[in-house]
Amino acid sequence: MRAALLAVCAVFALASCGTETPPITPPPDTSIWPAELSAWGLFEGNGATQTPVAGVVPYRPISPLFSDYAAKHRFMRVPAGTQIAYDDVEMWDYPVDTVLVKTFSYPLDPRTPEAGEHLIETRLLWHRADSWEAMTYVWNDAQTGAVRTIAGKTVELAWLDVTGASRESTYRVPNTNQCRTCHAGEDQIVPLGPRTRQLESDFDYGSGPTNQIDHLTMLGLLDRTPPPRAMRGAMIDPFTTDATITTDTRARAYLDANCAHCHRAGGRASSSGLYLAWDVTDPARLGICKTPPAAGRGTCGLNFDVVPGNAEQSILLCRVGSSDAEIRMPEIGNGLVHAEGLALLTQWISEMEPVDCLAP
Repeated sequence: MRAALLAVCAVFALASCGTETPPITPPPDTSIWPAELSAWGLFEGNGATQTPVAGVVPYRPISPLFSDYAAKHRFMRVPAGTQIAYDDVEMWDYPVDTVLVKTFSYPLDPRTPEAGEHLIETRLLWHRADSWEAMTYVWNDAQTGAVRTIAGKTVELAWLDVTGASRESTYRVPNTNQCRTCHAGEDQIVPLGPRTRQLESDFDYGSGPTNQIDHLTMLGLLDRTPPPRAMRGAMIDPFTTDATITTDTRARAYLDANCAHCHRAGGRASSSGLYLAWDVTDPARLGICKTPPAAGRGTCGLNFDVVPGNAEQSILLCRVGSSDAEIRMPEIGNGLVHAEGLALLTQWISEMEPVDCLAP
């Protein structure tokens, strides 16, 4: 299902690429958040087609965050005359007044992309002088515009999955404070997705697949020329059909995108001692035979975060597979269990060499 939704997202992005070398336009000249998304001037018309204006560049991460099977459109706008401080490994340093955009939607019928989509919300990260700020704009039912929503919102949805089956779910738009749950780093909001390892892949900007980092370089948006593509590290699509990619590699990519924003140094769950970022190598940090620092319902009555060879005894699997608000992980952003992600992580743990975590 996820692959199909990404394909749908790619189709919509293809139609919203603007010119090959668009001029870079600055964000609106305002010191406050506009009440309506249209005031930002990010999209053509009312934004319902998600067609960006010149200077707004679409992008797509290799391993995206799962969000209740929603499709997503992502864009960045960098002010004229400024550049992103590129780094091969660490997060990129974006100039002040950069705007990062992510719209969540559901295709009306994923089997027929041309049928269109229903937009739910558009989230912005705005780089102010001293910090990043986050805000959400919720689309109206008529799809004619989106308004700033601080308190969050609950949206009851009826949608079709890739088989054409009817699904119903409760979609929760986060309130402004909840944005910090995922994006907080060292007490500051930070971007998560657009970095080298997530963008080292092709995207069709309208004239065929082009490497995303090379495209940003061509536009003059990076402050240096990155090393050749073969030398740049890349994330792996967790659901790739490439049989040469190991389960371990795919699972680690999934954990990085879906868990590491909290389970990392400086993240909201750093005190757990469970670090799930792509570059972590310490087995204990990855939860292997590690006991959680606190008991309670979140342990599911189990003793270890990950029990190699025994998925059923692993707390991580219980939490990822739960729909109970007091147990499930991630804590916010999802109301549905990601069946494909759960299956991947189950396979990952099951394929590990069995270990008796109780042995001295």
